[in-house]
Amino acid sequence: MANRWHSICSAWDGNSGLVKLWLDSESTISKFVGGTNISEPVIILGQDQDSLGGHFDKQQSFVGMLADVHMWDFLLSACAIQDYIDDLNFTPGNVLSWRALEFNMVGRVMLEDKMLACR
Repeated sequence: MANRWHSICSAWDGNSGLVKLWLDSESTISKFVGGTNISEPVIILGQDQDSLGGHFDKQQSFVGMLADVHMWDFLLSACAIQDYIDDLNFTPGNVLSWRALEFNMVGRVMLEDKMLACR
């Protein structure tokens, strides 16, 4: 649905290799993709890297708005995900926390506060 905020949550268990995806609080897919340990993580938002650490194609960049990106080093329960989606009551990510994020903006990027819809 265009022109509205969406909540996307994904989870990956490195031990079992299970990946789960939720869109607007609805579980959409569960799939085994393989497990491993990540020794040197790199997080890139808004751009698809064509090889590890770079080689970006500007035609593959995200166009839209991002807000409240968080990452944890443990699996959140379905109830914790639902609580976040329903009323934004959650513990910020311990790996990546949107409010504590240090970032670089390159090109035409606008930074603004997220506007919450009235209930």
